[in-house]
Order: sequence, then structure tokens, then C-alpha cells
Amino acid sequence: MKINFRNLSFLATFITVLYGASGCNKSTILGTGLIPPGDFVNAKDTTISGIIANNILRYDSSILNGRNAYKKILGSITTDPVFGRTNAFIYTQVSLPKSAFTFDGTGVTLDSVVLSLSYLGYAGDSSTPQTFRVYRMSEPNFRIDSNYAYNKPLQYNTGELLGTATVTPLQVRDSVNIYGNKETAQLRIKLSNAFGNELLQQKSDGAFATDSSFRAYLKGFAIVPDTNLGTNRNMFYIDLNNSNTKLTVFYKNSTSDSLRATMSFYQYASAHANYFVRNYNGSEASRFINTGNPKGDSILFLNASPGLYTKLTIPGLENFPNALINKAELVITQITTGPADMNNIFTEPQSLSLRQYTNGDSTKVPIDYNTGGAAYFGGTRQVVTNFGGVQIVQYTFNLGRYMQMLIKKLETNQGFKLEGYSPLYMDVNRLKAGGSNKSQYNIKFRIIYTKP
Repeated sequence: MKINFRNLSFLATFITVLYGASGCNKSTILGTGLIPPGDFVNAKDTTISGIIANNILRYDSSILNGRNAYKKILGSITTDPVFGRTNAFIYTQVSLPKSAFTFDGTGVTLDSVVLSLSYLGYAGDSSTPQTFRVYRMSEPNFRIDSNYAYNKPLQYNTGELLGTATVTPLQVRDSVNIYGNKETAQLRIKLSNAFGNELLQQKSDGAFATDSSFRAYLKGFAIVPDTNLGTNRNMFYIDLNNSNTKLTVFYKNSTSDSLRATMSFYQYASAHANYFVRNYNGSEASRFINTGNPKGDSILFLNASPGLYTKLTIPGLENFPNALINKAELVITQITTGPADMNNIFTEPQSLSLRQYTNGDSTKVPIDYNTGGAAYFGGTRQVVTNFGGVQIVQYTFNLGRYMQMLIKKLETNQGFKLEGYSPLYMDVNRLKAGGSNKSQYNIKFRIIYTKP
């Protein structure tokens, strides 16, 4: 543990000297808000910079990928030079309108059949097109009560392409008018007439008798992006548990036209899953993954889960001298090389997640979050100015209560798990930050304390 002590008794006079000594200016790395008012005479300032930070990539079995995880991600990113390629497929079922379902009337003929996915938003470049293909699933026993591994593709029949759409987020963000009724934004994929006519031929005592018989006939849909295009730069966010996620058959009969039958996603019966896979090969991050470097990795690459996270170790922190902790902050600072990093397209997390290791890979929420709440604990995205006058992103966590408990031997020093945060179970935001021994950008733990 590398600790630099500075007595702050003359802080009011020499504040600029203090920041010059630490290689910072007031608008950058460590800021000016740590010094508690009234404690100038006795307070001491410690900056711990010898933190060991290692990038880790492992499968995360805790990620919910079925059941109540209705918000999904869909698309392909093939152009990120820092983090590589990311692909996301969606698998889903729809349900019959009712048991023993039939299309209305006689002389029924097809107009069209459309698969719709309720659209929530996007990540990346809103103007770049993506191509999506819909296939018929062949996965055995695709079930609502299963939680599927996000990194294992489910089976679908590549020889049975049902439909294709090439769209941009800009094209699907607006509401749509269907037979005079306005519906909220949705990704609409027209399926083949052959498939639509096949649906018209099903019987109320056959495939349309019950949901179980319908799923035996139609196991589900695989919505698959074209992952071979070298121009893919966005992801779509989809809400399956929405009335506009559905299969709609538009048809007419011998007496009426403009008819439709809707087979909707049903949260209590429709199985669903994401296939989400990252490929870091050839990216900048690939040189820093699972290195096991005992001195730490100089650059951190943080994804929202699932993806890269960082294990932070602060050797000897448990031996910090007995003191009253006024404030302690862990500071993570972005590194950017300008347009080459494509940060204007692939954005940073709005916040980072920090959990405390307790035993092996087990973690818990730090005491500062539990007792002070999210606003006190921190970790939210802030914009600061770096040493070259460039605006960058920074995150700080308040760990003062943890430090006080550690001094009292009521906490342990087993390190922390740091990763990007998203309200979704899977996401693509990412951050390149200073790690161990990365000059002014390295991760720092700054403590203001008073000796008893």
C-alpha cells in the first residue's frame, strides 16, 4: 500500500501547493470537496494510489435471463475498437387469444402477418441501420419457468427464415398507425405469406386448441441480428411484457376485410431469453483481460453486466492507523484518446456498481450504501476536466464508514468488485478508466482523517 501523508494545518494558505503536489488542479481528479470545514488544523490528507486493479471476465450465473426479465436487448455492435464486438439475440413465444381459437368467418384469406416488438430505446448510433431476421425456434422444451444461460444460443431452424427487416432506431422511435389506431413505438418485422397461410390452416381442435398445443406447433421465434456486417453500431431495447409485443395476422373473409387476430406475449406462459455474447478479440481491452498481474492492470475496462469487471485490492489497508475518518473517497477516472475511442457513440454508464468481497467471489453491499443511501454512497457519472483541459468522466464512492469500521476491526479488507451499472440485466455501456500505476489517471483512495 502506497500512502502519502500531508499535514493540512496550512491548507487555507497553501491549497494550490497541495494540488500541485498531487498532480491535480481543482477541476480534475480529486476535486476540492473532501476537506471537512473546521478541521484544517488537525486533519491529515492521505492518498492511497497503490491499489491493485485487475480486469476479470467470467460467466455470471446470477444474471436473470428468463422469468421476470422482460426487458431485453437486441442488435449487434461490430465497430467498437476499445471493447470489440457484442451480439444480442431475442427468443420469445406468443400465446393464443383464447383456447379453441379460430379465425372469424368463412373464405378467410391472408393480407399479411407481422411480428412486433415493443421498442424502449437504443444505445449507440441512432442513424445506422441493423438487419434483423426472424427464424422458427427448434429448442426442445423451451419453458417459461427456466432461466437460460445468457452465453448459450438456443436452437432455431436456420433453414426456415420467416421474415427480415432493416431499420434504424430513428425509424422505429415513433408511434405507428394500424387500421386507424395509434400504437406506441415498435420494431415491426413482416413475416412471409407462406407462414401466414400456414397459420390460417390451423384448427381449433389442433394447434389452436390450447396454448400447450400451440407451443408444440410453434415453439417460438428467434430474432437474430446480422452479425457479419462491419457497420453495426447500435442496440435496440425491447419490452416483451407490453401489449405491442405480438404476432398479428391481418386477414379478410367473404364478408369483411381489415380483420386481424393478435397472438400476444403473455407473461405467465410465454418463454423468453436473451443470447448475449461479447467478443473482445482484436480490441484494446483484449490485452488486459484475466492477466492476473500481481501489480494490477494499468487500464480498466468496465462493462455493464455481463462483461468485464474489476477486482480492487488495497494491500495493508486494515493496518491504517487509529483515527477519526472525516471522509474517504474512491475515485475512478476515465481515460480517453479522443474520437478513436468512439465515446461519442458508445457511452459510459450513468453509474458504477461497487460491492465488497466477503468470502471468495461472494460480495455484499458496503455499509456506506446501507446506512447512507445511494446519494451518500455515490458512484454516479460526473464530468470533470483533465490535465489537458479535456472533459472526461469520473466516478467517486464514499467509503468513510467502511474505513471507520475497518479501523475498529469490525470490517474486513478483502477488496471490492467494480463494474458498470444498468437497470437492465444486460447492457452495453462501457468505460475505459485508469487502473494501477497509470500516472495521474490511476484509481485512487483519498482519506481525510483526524488523529485522536
